[in-house]
Amino acid sequence: MPKVKVNTMNIYYEIYGTGPPLLMILGLGANITWWGNYFIKGLADYFKVIMFDNRGTGQSSNPKSQYTVRTLADDAYGLLKALNIEKPFIFGHSMGGGIAQELILQYNGMSRLILCSSSCGGSKSILASPEVLQIINKERSGRVPFEIAKESLNLFYSPEFMKNNPKIIDYAVQNMAKSQMLPKNYEWQRDAIRSFKTCDRLKNMKIPTLIMHGAKDILVPPQNAEILADLISNAHIKMFAESAHAPYVEEPDAVIHEIVEFLQ
Repeated sequence: MPKVKVNTMNIYYEIYGTGPPLLMILGLGANITWWGNYFIKGLADYFKVIMFDNRGTGQSSNPKSQYTVRTLADDAYGLLKALNIEKPFIFGHSMGGGIAQELILQYNGMSRLILCSSSCGGSKSILASPEVLQIINKERSGRVPFEIAKESLNLFYSPEFMKNNPKIIDYAVQNMAKSQMLPKNYEWQRDAIRSFKTCDRLKNMKIPTLIMHGAKDILVPPQNAEILADLISNAHIKMFAESAHAPYVEEPDAVIHEIVEFLQ
């Protein structure tokens, strides 16, 4: 199982395909299994897809102290350097979009950026409803993993998708339940999101940027896509009408098509 030492962490990664490099960055609580085989195989027909587990998730090392989204961006850059990846495309989902923004702002050499279901953080971002935030902020210690997984999925997918795709949802529950991060790691990652803010710096971001968002997203409201597009000079939006927080699961073919069209 491939791991590289990055900033004192052993970072787990997987690579598929042989085309131009595309780094995939995940969000809160997630590990690389959450991307789904169908989506990754579809991308691997066109790109060298590099996936990895953020510190404290999946098969990467557990941190010993709190960190920031900038720390996670430093990890991502360290992975790229360790693997000798030059001029990669960057895809960041949710918190992974925040990591991607910091990566672009702090380091040179990235080619194009895709932000999916993300925000700029800070006062200019639109928060989820109090009911959704209550679920995100609920204490995890002592709770049954399956309960947490089922509760989380209600935030990721639209009710229609969950009703019409019971096998996918059951697989997702099983997968999430067996691979949940430690409660302390989840808390630290959540705190990193709370302190994240790029809204005042995005004017410095010049690379071509595609902003993807699900119109039914209740976790990161879709108004955040418009805010990002206003702040990033070379950006445009693609909205997915049938999706919630994870368009690459609900509308994978359409998402793959938009990615390929934007990056090729």
